[in-house]
Parts: sequence; C-alpha cells; structure tokens
Amino acid sequence: MLVTPNSTDSFAKREAGGKGYNLYILTQAGLPVPDWRVLGASYFKEFKKQNELDKNISEILQELQDNKISALMASQKIEKLIVDGTFSTEISEAIKTAFTSLNCPQVAIRSSGIDEDSGRHSFAGQLSSFLFVSLINEAYKFVKLCWASGFSERGLSYRIQNKISLQSKIEIAVVFQQMVSSEKSGVVFTCNPLNQDPNILMINAVYGLGEGLVSGLLDADTFSVSRGDSKILEFTIVEKPIQLIRNKDRSGLVECPVELHLQNSPTLNETDLVLLCNLAKKAEDIYRFPQDIEWGWADGKFYLLQARPVTTDVISREGTLQFFDNSNIIESYGGLTLPLTFTFAHYVYHQVYVQLCEILFVPAREIRNMDYFLRNMIAVIYGRVYYNLLNWYKLTSILPGFKYNRGFMETMMGTSEALMDEVADRIKPPGFQETFTSKIRRFFTGLKFLYFHFTAQKMVDDFLNYFHEIYGEYRTRNYAQMPSYEIMEVYRQLEARLLREWKAPIVNDYLCMVHFGILKKLTEKWLGNLGVSIQNDLLCGEGNLESAEPTRELMRMAQLANQNAELKLLLTGNSPENCLEALQQSNFVEFRNRVHKYIDSYGHRCMNEMKLEQKDLHQDPSFLFSCLQNYLRGAPIDPEAYEKRERDIRLGAEKKVNETLSGLKKYVYLWSLKHARKAVKNRENTRFCRTRIYGVVRSMFYGCGREFALRGIIDTAEDIFYITLQELLGAHEGVLPCQNLRALVETRKAEYAKYADIEPAPRFMTRGLVYWRNVHTVPEETVDNSDLPEGTLKGTGCCPGIIEGVVRVIKDPSDDMRLQGEILVTLRTDPGWIPLYPALSGLLVERGGLLSHSAIVAREMGLPTIVGIAGLTQKLKSGMRVRFNGQTGHIQILE
Repeated sequence: MLVTPNSTDSFAKREAGGKGYNLYILTQAGLPVPDWRVLGASYFKEFKKQNELDKNISEILQELQDNKISALMASQKIEKLIVDGTFSTEISEAIKTAFTSLNCPQVAIRSSGIDEDSGRHSFAGQLSSFLFVSLINEAYKFVKLCWASGFSERGLSYRIQNKISLQSKIEIAVVFQQMVSSEKSGVVFTCNPLNQDPNILMINAVYGLGEGLVSGLLDADTFSVSRGDSKILEFTIVEKPIQLIRNKDRSGLVECPVELHLQNSPTLNETDLVLLCNLAKKAEDIYRFPQDIEWGWADGKFYLLQARPVTTDVISREGTLQFFDNSNIIESYGGLTLPLTFTFAHYVYHQVYVQLCEILFVPAREIRNMDYFLRNMIAVIYGRVYYNLLNWYKLTSILPGFKYNRGFMETMMGTSEALMDEVADRIKPPGFQETFTSKIRRFFTGLKFLYFHFTAQKMVDDFLNYFHEIYGEYRTRNYAQMPSYEIMEVYRQLEARLLREWKAPIVNDYLCMVHFGILKKLTEKWLGNLGVSIQNDLLCGEGNLESAEPTRELMRMAQLANQNAELKLLLTGNSPENCLEALQQSNFVEFRNRVHKYIDSYGHRCMNEMKLEQKDLHQDPSFLFSCLQNYLRGAPIDPEAYEKRERDIRLGAEKKVNETLSGLKKYVYLWSLKHARKAVKNRENTRFCRTRIYGVVRSMFYGCGREFALRGIIDTAEDIFYITLQELLGAHEGVLPCQNLRALVETRKAEYAKYADIEPAPRFMTRGLVYWRNVHTVPEETVDNSDLPEGTLKGTGCCPGIIEGVVRVIKDPSDDMRLQGEILVTLRTDPGWIPLYPALSGLLVERGGLLSHSAIVAREMGLPTIVGIAGLTQKLKSGMRVRFNGQTGHIQILE
C-alpha cells in the first residue's frame, strides 16, 4: 500500500521515511503542500528479497568497513545490483499508481530515508531527487536510482564519519510529488542557524527553482526577520542575473536570465515575508523544534516543499522558565562540587524547608503540593551549585508581605538584580494565590512567625544545647574502622536525630532575612547622610561569634609560640605538612596538646568546608600550621587589639546614630538594630553547627569509600564522592539499578574534567530541558564604571578603613598560603578562610553580599573589607599595589 495524505500516522511514520513523513505532518496540519504519494520502504525491502540482494549488499558493505574498497567503489557496485534488478508486478503497479494518481503533467521523484532528517542526522543532499518527470518509464528508472542513492558515496562516507553502523538496515522510501514550477524559491530557518537565536527567522530566496540555491550555483537574498512581529531586522540583496527553470525542450533544468529590472530588487517584499514567516512558524509549532523548510512560490501562492529539523542546538523558546543564581551559595560550594556532596546538600535543603513549612502551620496537603519545588531549592550546572531562584521566591511567598520579603531575600542572597514584578506575581504556590482562604492561611502563618520573633533566642539556645549533646555522640567515632553497612546505620540515626530537627536554624535564617532587611531599609531612609557603611559598622563587635572563635584561638596560640624562641623556630622552620609530626617528636607537650584540642574542637572547619570531598584538619592539619606561620612571621598579633578595634568602630557608629536620630525614630531604629544583631549572631552560630555535622558526614563517607576501595568496587576512597547519595544508600539497600560503580566513577571523572574548562554565568535563565538548548555561559552584565576614574573598581563596602598595600590573589586551598600583611584578593570565601584574616591588612572579594560570611566575620574582626566586586580576580594580579576604602567600596589600582 502507498502512503497517502489519508494514511494513518503509524503507517506513515513506519513507511514514508523522514522526508515523506514530514510531508504527511505538514499536510495533516493544513499547510500548503503540493500533492504527494509515497512508495513505502517495505517495497524496497521486498525488491531486495525478490532479487536476493541483501547478502551481496552486506558483503560489499563489509569490504568497505574493512577498508578493502572505497566508498565510491562500494556505491557503484550496489547501484549496479539495484539497477539490474527486476520489478515484480505488485511493485510495478504501485509505482504506476503513485505516478498517475497525482494527475499532473510533471512529478518530482525523491528519495526518503527512514533515518533521514532525524534530530541528529539530516543526510541533507545525499539522497537523489529527479524533477519534472513526465513519463512512466522514467519513473521506473528513477525509483531504482532513488533506492540506490541510499548507498551513495557521500551517504556511506557520512555514516562512517558519524559512526552510524554500515550493517544497520538502510531503508529507502520514494516520494512522488506534484511538481511546482516555482517563480521564486528558497529556504527558511525558524532560528538563526549561525548563533542559534530562536527569536530570529532567516530566509534565503532566489528567482526560479530552489535547486540553484541548494546546489550553491546561485547567490541568494538574505532576510533576518523578528519572530514576534515579522519585521525585517537585516537584509542583504544580491545581484541575481540568472535563475534555474525547467527546460521545456528536454528533461532537466536550464539557466535563464532574470528580467533586468528584477536582478537587483528584493525577491520578497514585506507582505511576502509576513506570509512566509507565518507559515514557517506554524510548521515549527507542529514539530516543536526549529525547522529548515524549503519553499516555492507559484501562481501567487507559497508552497512548503519539505521540512527537516535544524540539527544544531538551538535555544529553547518554550518550556518551564527557571532562574539559576549562585551569588551567595558560591560561598558554600565554590567551584566544582562532586556528586555525593551535591546530592547530600540537595536532600538536606529539601528536608529543612519542609520543616520550615510545617512549623509555620502550612497544611500538610499544601506541603505535598509544594514538594515539587521544595525538593529543588538548589541545582547543579556543569558541576557548580546554584540556587533555583524561582523556588526560593515561591517559598518566601508563603509569608505575609511578599513584596517586602522579596527584597529582603535578595539582600540576604546577594543577588545582582531583583526579580521582575510580572514574574513575581506568577510564581506563588497554587495554595497561596490571592484567595480569601490563602489570605487567612497567610495571616496565621504570619502570627506564628511573629511568635518566633519573641521566642527565637530560647529556640536557638535550646537547639544549640540539643545539638552539642547529639553531636558529641557521633563526632568521636572512628568511622575509618567501621564497615560501611554500620556507617550507614549510624548515618540514618544522625539524620533522624539532627537533620530532621533543624527547625531553629532555618527559622532564625528567615528572621535574620527580615530583620536585616528592615534595618537596611530604615538606614537608607533615616541615616543616608551618614554613608553607606553605617549599618555595617553598627553590626561590628557583637562578640560571641563561634565562627570567629577558631581564629581567636589560633591568635592566642601564636602569642604563646612567640614567647618561646625554640617553639617558634620549630613551627616556622618546618613545612606546614610536617609541623604536627615535629611537635609530636618534641618536648612541647602543652602546646602539642593545645593543637590536638584545637583539631578536636574545630577540625571540621576548613576551606571549602561544605564540600565533603575536601579534607579537613582531622585528615590534613597543614592549613592550621600555615596560618600559625603567617602570624609568627609578621608583627606579634594581639587578639585584644582586634577586639578593641571592633568595639571602637561599633561605638563610633552608635554615637552617630544617637546624634542623628531622636524620639520615636531613634526607638524604632535601635529596636530594629538590636534584633538584627541578635539574628545575625544566631545565624553564624547555628551555621557552625552545620559545618560540624557536615564534618561528621564527611568522615562517614570517607569511611565508606575506604571499604568500597578495599573491596574493589571503586579504585580509591576519594572516588566515593563521584557517586550520588542515592547510589551510596542504594548499594546498601538493594535498589542500585547500575552496579558497576567503577564505570560510573570513570564516566563522571571524565565529565567533570570537561566541566573544569567551562565557566557558567553567575545568573541565567532556562526554558524546558535545563541542560540542553539553553545558554549557561552568558557573561556577567558590564558594570557601568563611567563615573569612576580610570583604574578604579567598586564593590560593596563592608568594614571601614583606608588600606594601601600589595595584592595577593588566592583562589584555591592548593595555592600558596604564606601571607604577611598583604591585601587578600579572592573569588569568594567561606568560614574556613577566616584563620587567614589576622595575617591580612585588607580583604577584597569578587562574590558575596552584606550577609556573606566574609562580610560578617570581617566586620567582627575589624578587617577592612569590600565584597561584590565584578571582575576583581581578572583585573588584579598578585604583586599589584592598590588603595581601597572599606567604607565607600572604591578600589584604586596604583601599580
């Protein structure tokens, strides 16, 4: 049976080949397509069977595969086999019916491969077409040549180059189509094929038949048209002295001169372009992917002759809109983050924010409805961790005052730009739209949040007491000596007892967001004349920050070492890697015990401490000694002097507030300041709990890695971090779909090696499939520094002080950590960097905001600091000399 416009979809898909099935789809959609029939691929299969060709063709292709003959010779041999074959009566009648049923003077006969015009392989220009066929005897001949073209030299070479098996069945259908004598022809791409922009349609047009364009014989007019309104954006009109038309005296095509007045005129006018673009957009809507469409114009009408997918990746225009931003989370997960760390963090975020909804009286049914975004608060792109930003806005919308909370959240996250209002209005979870019920629900949620405002300190204190009690049970276990199944049992206990009791830290995080946001608003409104850093100065010197305590203890240890020349020589005369061993073999028992106590208390604090694959001080204490050496090489460090500086900054700022405000404004502002200070301090202290629990989990996973390596499941203990949390659990629970973990690890190592050369943008949006047909490497927006003198950068001032000095760029824990009063320049920091601070004169950080750890602890230690400096690590190199103002955020490059 022939494939016709009235065939079923399944039959057309199976028999018509790529070109024929596309004609079927376009026809079914009512688009203007010249009438057609298809001699299905099963006829070719039957022809080969009747003439016993399969074995001979297979042998020829094997010779080609073995490099015994060329593609040209293989093609010629197979063509001869097919041309010499005979038609059965059934096939002969089918060809005759296909030819005559079109009821037109001339027919185009085209090959249509079953695997042609797929999403990956187009086979464009490799299969034969025969135009203006008017005799049935010619049709019989051309059918055989169409079948043979499936084995053309170019087609066979294309298969080899694209690693398509030569022994896979090559099936060819043949399209019979009414021949249109086009007055003008061309191709329309429903995207820009050069840069994959989906908002631009590209049209090429010539006079006469399109074969002149396809063959490259003729130059074409080119039009770039806006998708939205079909307006011409750019155009190129070429001289068109000739066209291809049908040769009236004999078969084939002939060159013919174009009328003189048309040779330099546009082939298509604006009306034509609008009509053609509308047809092309309808065609793309059918396929849902950008199309390469051949068209012809005849008798005052456009015809679509064939369509095929554009095989290059094109930016998606449709699908779910998502925003990804790593402005703040880069502080916790900087650079490449391995699969086990990401999937653990992904799980933790889900559990924690479900708890927030529960404690805020969000009904269980609504929490279930919200689960689709609660379990995707973070994402991983090219191995980097991002906030899935719209999901954070959705979560924030469950509280009253979304309009204000949005801004507070953006400040806390350090995002570079606010969400557009029209987007914000559409992102609320289904149960929280503007209905009477949702307003009542948000009212009670707000009351509960207000309750936490009054009880937060007790809640945090109770949590800290509970945490240290549970943490003490798990931190001292030797996971290196435990079997992995036992480690996983302990992991589940820890998860149940701590991870699922994380309500106080997450509630305080939101209180911090609100209180800091309110303080910032009041400061801008009432104290704008005092300078941009007044709010930061007021947050200095709060004291009792656990995140700063490890550094203070290191400073005290350095004071002790400075008092003993022999001890100081031991610490500075050995490499950081050997210092602990040197101490171990020395007589400095008291100091050695103090080091061991430090590692026991603060050993989980390290650079990149949230990345489980990063070794901490328990596994490699060298960073501790690098910091001690920095302190000992420079001028003696006095912790009390740091604390005095912090108090002086704070007292100076408070004096300015008291001199500027009075009455009710002063009362309101001081009330806001009090609660912002408390929330920020609680946030830092509870986050140190997170560091500690991550440290225990790190030890657990390393323990599992050791056993997996000993059993030969993976090669090294560190390879465990290339599998996911679900795979690690699945290996113990019997739900592991793929048991070859070594192969998975090798695949991921290779992929992560490629990720290292990709630098995705800090913020981008996607539609549809996140990883495909989207742009992830959009450069950051150019910062307007036109109002700044040349050689000047600007960021957000965090801690005041005018500093001039030499720059030292450190990007990674593997970099040289020797510091002696330089200005540290880095991409981002986490709390593990804090021990470097006392050896610095100033700190400049490319990423981060006012609530980043860099900013908070720098303020606490009185270290002049600027954060959020676009392009910092590209513009400053080690050895440069700069002057910066930690209050205004200005940086001047001196040398």
